[in-house]
Amino acid sequence: MSRRAPESLLSGIAYLGAARAMVLCMNLVTTSRLAHALGATNFGINSFAISYVAYFLIVVNLGYETFVTREIAHDATRLRRLVDSMMTMRLLIAVFIGALLVASLFLIHMPPLGRAVVLIQGIGLFSSAIALTCVYQGLQRMRMVAGREFMGSLISMTGILLLVHSPDDLVAAACVSAATVILINVPILLQYTRDFGLPRLHIPQRPDWQMASKSMAYFWSVLMITITYNIHIVLLGLLRNDTDVGLFSAGWKLFNFAVVIPNLISTIFLPRMANLSGQPAAWAKSTGLYMQTIIVCALPVTVFGFVLIPQIVMVLFGANYLPACGTIALLLVNALVVALTIGFGTPLIAVGRQKAFLRVVASGAIAGIIFNLILIPTFGPEGAAIGTLLDELTVLGVLVWDRPELSVPRTLEFGLRCVVAVVPAAVLVRLVSRYAAIQGSDLVVLAISGAAGTAAYLLILRIMRIDFRYFATGLRSLN
Repeated sequence: MSRRAPESLLSGIAYLGAARAMVLCMNLVTTSRLAHALGATNFGINSFAISYVAYFLIVVNLGYETFVTREIAHDATRLRRLVDSMMTMRLLIAVFIGALLVASLFLIHMPPLGRAVVLIQGIGLFSSAIALTCVYQGLQRMRMVAGREFMGSLISMTGILLLVHSPDDLVAAACVSAATVILINVPILLQYTRDFGLPRLHIPQRPDWQMASKSMAYFWSVLMITITYNIHIVLLGLLRNDTDVGLFSAGWKLFNFAVVIPNLISTIFLPRMANLSGQPAAWAKSTGLYMQTIIVCALPVTVFGFVLIPQIVMVLFGANYLPACGTIALLLVNALVVALTIGFGTPLIAVGRQKAFLRVVASGAIAGIIFNLILIPTFGPEGAAIGTLLDELTVLGVLVWDRPELSVPRTLEFGLRCVVAVVPAAVLVRLVSRYAAIQGSDLVVLAISGAAGTAAYLLILRIMRIDFRYFATGLRSLN
């Protein structure tokens, strides 16, 4: 069995951060190609299929990802038993859920092409059942996690560029997506086999059901999050049309890009915070640094993105998606709210307050369903964006109200200092973008104005006595 020591927090951020930076670039290329080649209607069909299958995928996952990560971080000696049980139960569930997915297609109105895309995406139910990234995240071996993410994006981008050229290639796009999940999870399984031995599948016994029962606490939370993150696209597909889904999906892709950094920070800090849950001083230092890192990074991404929406849309999606600018603006505001909910929510999981976290995400899911059902029929994509923003504001409000594990006053004080730094930098971004627009293409505008805004933001942060060297020193001290 492999006994390799966990990587340091700083090196974990370096590996995973570098991988996600490259992943972001490749995903931008992939999204741009899909949006241009498929057109708004087929882009919408593909996005609907992914969101629809996501609900079935969550049942296959059954909360094991978070549960196993946390359990291995606490006690790595249980690793083999956890993995054997998890994979046995997941594969069993995948068989039943796959059959349920096929049956459900006869209950909803969907064209034959849409059903074909859903079935192809459904292959991911079985390939995700063998996913073992959570093992290496729990062991804090972030090189494996980073390598999986990088290879997944590279395979997806390469496949899309080679095979998707027109709206007629929708099925090919779905096949690339399904194949990517297989090609990134099989190597992780092989690496696990080399490190710890082949997982032992078996007929589920009482301990397996007990473990599944424990992971269900995480399942309900993940289900609520999935409802919050996917209900708008599903309802748009059912209540409006594929073109509206396509326009909203363009904005949703940008939203996902905007929350990459908060999710990265959460992924890296979760096992570390779980280890420190019984050490009050180290816990306070770790969670404080965690939230500050999220805020200082999330603010410029969302604010600069808000200022540069027209140029971003033209570069990534083309003129046909300009009607989505209002939707994108709302979703970028939502991205900032989500960054804060990630900041307040992850410590609840790390410290074991799973019931409290479930209450929080359930409130958001219920609010999201209500708001979207009310707003989507009348306002379409903009209504979906407003409903999504309102449900995330609900989540944030409940997190702050329900005994957060972080100091709210300190978070507000630090956040206000960052706002003071980002506002003038955003003004500079706007001014530079107007001048650069006269001189060159939209891509040049993004590059020049983004660089100017980032430099101004860093300079003003220094004036506000917020230095990035502080974060590096803090991360080293937590190793």
